[in-house]
Amino acid sequence: MKHTLFIIILLTLGGCASWPDEGQGGWAEKYQNYPLTDEQNELIYDTQETIVLSEFEHHVLKLDLLKAQGIQQCMPAQLLKAQIYENRIRRLIAAKMWSDAEHDLLVHYHGLNQLTKHFETVNALTKCGAATKAEEPMSVSLKEQITELLNSDNQFSLNDFQVTPKYLSRLAQAADLIKQVKNVELLLVGHADISGQQITNYELAFKRAETVKHWLGVYGVNLATMTTLTQGSLSPYSEQPDSSFKRHSDRRVNAIIIDKGDEKANEQHPALSSWTKILNGPKE
Repeated sequence: MKHTLFIIILLTLGGCASWPDEGQGGWAEKYQNYPLTDEQNELIYDTQETIVLSEFEHHVLKLDLLKAQGIQQCMPAQLLKAQIYENRIRRLIAAKMWSDAEHDLLVHYHGLNQLTKHFETVNALTKCGAATKAEEPMSVSLKEQITELLNSDNQFSLNDFQVTPKYLSRLAQAADLIKQVKNVELLLVGHADISGQQITNYELAFKRAETVKHWLGVYGVNLATMTTLTQGSLSPYSEQPDSSFKRHSDRRVNAIIIDKGDEKANEQHPALSSWTKILNGPKE
């Protein structure tokens, strides 16, 4: 008993010798100067309405992909159940009941994931789904959705190559859609703003592209289908006069979808050899 009491006293007196200042530590190391100004809030956080609408659009497209892959022939009852739940959320959004819609979206998210896994298993065993051509190009709406998610704003903080929480959620959504299609590759080009030395910007931009590749891989995208390059601060996001907003947008990774089944679309992008070379490649 005495030994136990002695240990408790030691644990109570021990621990951290100092505490971080108020508003520091945790995510505050990324986004300091709390409380946030209106400008910072606009850059960092989405409103509940924006989140709900974005998530709902993502789920609608995911269910459309399952229908295009032939789930109607394999699991018609489960598909009908998912469609009924989708319509329920659509009505909540129309009524601007954002909290209820957000709750139901979470339930719908898990339901779609389970439905996708069951469909993949059933289709692999029975071949009940509609036959799909591997060389068929991905739909325009799907390509636009993935492109918008991968190239959304607020990707990186100043002098940092770790993605922001907001952008991380976008990468998770994009990976969810990328895994549904075949014959697609990604070109991830890192960029930096004009602050700092040019060689430092090259390295920072390349690390940003590698970080995006890493997280997409974590979420299930085949690493072999992604190529990372860097342009440093050579290619600003816009031609507007220099400002904090412009530099914020210049800290990014530009993701280009290469659909191997759509030769016409690929002609719009320059060949890989015309992009800035990877920094850690072989030196002459």
